Amino acid sequence: MVAYLIRRVALAGATVLAATFLTYVLLRLVPGEPAQIILTRIFIQDQTAAVSGADVARIAERFGLDAPILVQYGRWLLAALTGDLGNSIRTGRPVLTELGWRLSATALLAALATITSLTLTLALVALKRRAQSRKTGAAIEAIAIGAIALPSFYVGVLLIILFAVRLDWLPVSGFESWAHLVLPVAVLALGQFGFNAILLDGALDEAYAAPHIDTARAKGLSEAAIFTIHALPNALVPLVPYLALQFAFLIGGVVVVERLFSIPGLGAYLTDALDSHDGPAFLGAIAVIALAVALANLIADLIVARIDPRIRLARAGS
Repeated sequence: MVAYLIRRVALAGATVLAATFLTYVLLRLVPGEPAQIILTRIFIQDQTAAVSGADVARIAERFGLDAPILVQYGRWLLAALTGDLGNSIRTGRPVLTELGWRLSATALLAALATITSLTLTLALVALKRRAQSRKTGAAIEAIAIGAIALPSFYVGVLLIILFAVRLDWLPVSGFESWAHLVLPVAVLALGQFGFNAILLDGALDEAYAAPHIDTARAKGLSEAAIFTIHALPNALVPLVPYLALQFAFLIGGVVVVERLFSIPGLGAYLTDALDSHDGPAFLGAIAVIALAVALANLIADLIVARIDPRIRLARAGS
């Protein structure tokens, strides 16, 4: 198990390394000289003033932008390993400082959405299994398909009109209190719920088809006990890695929801950095997202190994 953990940590590091290197190279291919952008946004107050080639060359030399791209990336990587992601060209503040409070907002939003989605999924799928009714099953499946089909922006607008405008129960936008989280968490959770419910329902079908379920029924176990003890743990094995991927995706992919509800999160920061050609800010955000994806996958693997003894034993043997 220790050897497996070491391999997974090494793979996580390689993932972050590859993501940041590719991003660094692509940023250099974007039109616009980095040294000229730095010069015009930091050192020249008059944005209409002419910039000479000599001035651009001096800035490039000062910031090491005249070195080969591998050397530039190596310098950035060494600094990043010490916690220095550089300064934002747009604001002049350290990127790590800006990412800290923005990441906390997005991580809270993603965690609450994932927990809410999982709770709703378990409740409705358990209701479907317990009811043993075609109408109930069809209704739950329709809700799941509808949650997948409806875009997050559309659902968000509907919830704003109903709960914020018509009923005046919740605030429209902002991030000042728990009440501000209700609508964005609901939008994200509904989007996740559809996929989770379909995946878990299919996994339960396979779990119930296993021979040990018939053995459990023959021993006189109740359906509730069979569901909780035998079927559900096996069905959660394929769901847990998917939940981890969902959480990692939410860390960097909630741009629409953050924009709609004016939440100062990581997704909004990423798009602002891209729009303003802020290379250090964009690269730092990508590094954080890649690290979140790698850690989420690692945690998911460890949870799955804990749930399924067969996987745990196989990995311990390897």
